[in-house]
Amino acid sequence: MAEYWDLYDENKKLLGRTIKRGDALGEGEYYVCCEIWIQNSNGQFLVTQRHPDKKAGGLWEFSGGGVLAGETTKKAAVRELTEELGISVEENELNLLEVYQHKNYFMDIYVVNKDLVIEELILQPEEVVDAKWVSRDELLRMIEDKQVVWSVGVRYQQYSNLLYA
Repeated sequence: MAEYWDLYDENKKLLGRTIKRGDALGEGEYYVCCEIWIQNSNGQFLVTQRHPDKKAGGLWEFSGGGVLAGETTKKAAVRELTEELGISVEENELNLLEVYQHKNYFMDIYVVNKDLVIEELILQPEEVVDAKWVSRDELLRMIEDKQVVWSVGVRYQQYSNLLYA
């Protein structure tokens, strides 16, 4: 089933048009996505391993994905966590950390403070093959060792200091 995304301008204002995921964006058109950093009471982050058949397969990342047409980023974050990990969160558990703007997209980065049991997660098999908790230091080592999706590492290194300010 095709996914459709709303189109936005460089100020993250809706343009009133949609695009099919995978179609080329025009000049000055952006889409919106979300990324969710789940942190437990021990200060560890939940990272997931991408399916080997996906782009950047086998690398680790935070959960997230594209915001569907008509959806808010909070609704998309709730949906993505349900689809990818089988967990339920409420929108009010999502704390916006930062809005990251890149070439042709905006990414709303949310933090969720939640203690989860890895063995109770229901991984979406075509997306996620593993999940684990990692400390801040371990995550930085994984980034340095190129075990993490490059763009995820860039965002984490750029914005993680906001968590400890």
